[in-house]
Amino acid sequence: MLNQNGELDVLRDMPVAFSVFRVLLDEGGRPCDAVCAYVNDAAARIEGLACGQGQGTPLSQMYSDVDPGMLAVMGETAHRGAKQHFTRRIADARYLSIQTYQPLPGYCALVMHDVSDLAHQENARKAEREQLEHRAARDPLTGLYNVREGRALAKRALASPRWVGARGALFMFDLDDFKQVNDEFGHDRGDAVLKGFARVLERSFRCSDIVYRAGGDEFSAFVPDIPCACVAERICAEVVASVEATVASSAGVTVSIGVAVGRPTHAFEAFYRAADQALYGIKRTGKSSYRIADMDDVGARDVQGPAAPCEAGTDGDGEAAARTLPAA
Repeated sequence: MLNQNGELDVLRDMPVAFSVFRVLLDEGGRPCDAVCAYVNDAAARIEGLACGQGQGTPLSQMYSDVDPGMLAVMGETAHRGAKQHFTRRIADARYLSIQTYQPLPGYCALVMHDVSDLAHQENARKAEREQLEHRAARDPLTGLYNVREGRALAKRALASPRWVGARGALFMFDLDDFKQVNDEFGHDRGDAVLKGFARVLERSFRCSDIVYRAGGDEFSAFVPDIPCACVAERICAEVVASVEATVASSAGVTVSIGVAVGRPTHAFEAFYRAADQALYGIKRTGKSSYRIADMDDVGARDVQGPAAPCEAGTDGDGEAAARTLPAA
C-alpha cells in the first residue's frame, strides 16, 4: 500500500497518531473484522503497543474491548467512503478522539488524538453539576427530596400516569409531640428523630415513589400508581408500627397520617386538601394512627386506623390544627 521511497519513514515518524485497517466483510456484506495494515509509532504509543507491533493482526485480537459499533463505523468508511468521528475509551481511563477516512477502497484510516485531559475535565464538570442539582433538590438534614422538588415531581407524575386507570395516593405525615423533644432534649435529639423517621419512610416506600420533607416535623409521600386504598392502609399501618417500635421507644414520638387516594384527573392541590383534611381529622380524635380519604368516591366513609386519644380540637401537639396549602 505504501512505496519504499522514504514515505514509510515519514509516516512512521509523524507526531499525529494514525493506523490503517483493511475491513473484512461477511457473506451478507457486513463488517466482521479488520486487519491492521499499518500503525505508526505515535499510534503504537497511545495504544500501548511496541513500535511496529500490530501489522497483520486482526482488530479482534489487538483489542479485546472493541465495540461492535466501532467496527460498523470503520466499515462505513472503508466501503462507502463515509468520514466518521467518535470517541473511544481505552485502558487506564484514557480517551481517544478518532476521525476516519478512506485511503483506499476497503481500507479505513484512523487518526487519533488523546483527549483524556479534556474528557476528565468534562466528567468532573458533569459530576459537579449533578452534585449541585442533587443538593438543590434535597433536604439537607434528612436527604429526602425537599418540598419544592417533591411537589414538582408529584405534579409531573399526575400529568403523566404510568398506565391508564392508575390512581395516585398522597400521604401526609405529622410527628406527634415532636415539639417536646426539642424542648426537653434539645435540637440535636430532634434532628436525630427527624432523620430516623426519614429512614422509616425510605423503607416503607419504593424507590420510584416520591418521598419528601414538607417542613419542620411534617413529611409527605406521593405514590403515582397505588393499586387500591387497602395498599395505602397497609403502608400506614407499617409506618405507625415502625415509628412506635423505633422512634417512639427512644423519644416518645409517634406519627399521625392523612392520605388521599384518587385518579390523576384531580389536581395536586385537591390531593393536598383531601390528605390535609384527613390528617386534621385524625389529629383531632387521636394520634399514632391514620385516616384515608377516597377522592373518587365522595360517599364512601374514610378508612381509619386505631388511634390513641388526644385532646379534641388540637393537632396532638397542643396546637390549633388550621392548615393551608404552602406556596409552590
